[in-house]
Amino acid sequence: MLRDLAAIQVTRQQSWGYNGAAAAVMALDRPLEALLRSDGSLEKIPAVGPSSTRIALEVLRTGGSATADKAVADSSRAQEIHRQRALRRRFLSRSRVLEVLASPRPGSVRPSDYLGDLQMHSVWSDGGASIAEHADACAARGYAYCAITDHASGLPIARGMSPEAMRRQHEEIAALNRRLDGRFQVLRSIEANIQPDGTLDLNRSELEELDLILAAPHSQLRSPEDQTVRMLTVVATPGVHILGHPTGRKSGARAGIVARWDEVFALAARLGVAIEIDGDPWRQDIDFSLAKQAVEAGCVFALDSDAHSTAELLYAETAIAHAMLAGVPADRVINCWPVDRLLAWAGNR
Repeated sequence: MLRDLAAIQVTRQQSWGYNGAAAAVMALDRPLEALLRSDGSLEKIPAVGPSSTRIALEVLRTGGSATADKAVADSSRAQEIHRQRALRRRFLSRSRVLEVLASPRPGSVRPSDYLGDLQMHSVWSDGGASIAEHADACAARGYAYCAITDHASGLPIARGMSPEAMRRQHEEIAALNRRLDGRFQVLRSIEANIQPDGTLDLNRSELEELDLILAAPHSQLRSPEDQTVRMLTVVATPGVHILGHPTGRKSGARAGIVARWDEVFALAARLGVAIEIDGDPWRQDIDFSLAKQAVEAGCVFALDSDAHSTAELLYAETAIAHAMLAGVPADRVINCWPVDRLLAWAGNR
């Protein structure tokens, strides 16, 4: 309801207010109803102002908001807003993530199985933390390893690395691993860009310098055209280990790539390419529903944070929650493998 109201505001400031309130509600550690006081008022939520609080109370009391519905109906954007609502389905709030994590499901991965995060971005591309800061934060979370997946040169908007920058980054990683002396391991990795034809923005010699290659789409994410061939092409590319945020969906903004995912998952399962569940709150890609199809196809999975700061490493928990809802077994999650097994698997690609 708050996102709907944000979309119909005439000023950017008003729109920001409602969007900020919506983000604050989604980030709550507790369900909204747990904040309802005995007198019928709501506990103060940072970034949620009086207008948004009134909407929240209306939803809690009636299950909907006549105020928001009338505002949308009276606006000129009702049809567009209904379309945006459909693009917010199967996204988990923080409180829902914590609820799932606290309720283990027989046969599915558990948070305690998780050994390392395999997608994060440092100051070498569009991240805000150094490689050492990421390594320290991951070790503090109890991980044994992590992969630094800064963008390749084909994505200049994300300050993608040139081949020379990639070589210098690898020298930094090697020096850091020497200092860590086996206590923790940083893998040389990258987020390669999947071109419209399914090829990558890296050549064969560059791929061979890496421990792990995550390939992800960043273009044609709003196209209604079927892109199955594009996705099959990248899955079949030797050296690709992980199909990252496969659909490219974004909450309220785009549905992502249209493809015959059953065919993509079948090929990935046959070739041993991992399907990623990206835990970024705005991505949550793939979601638990599509992940169930990948489970049935026999796929292995990567559950990652896509962190651009050390604080965002907790997004891995959202990925784990989707995997738990989909019934993904721990043995089919590459983040749950010891590093030696992970690297041996990577070598087979």
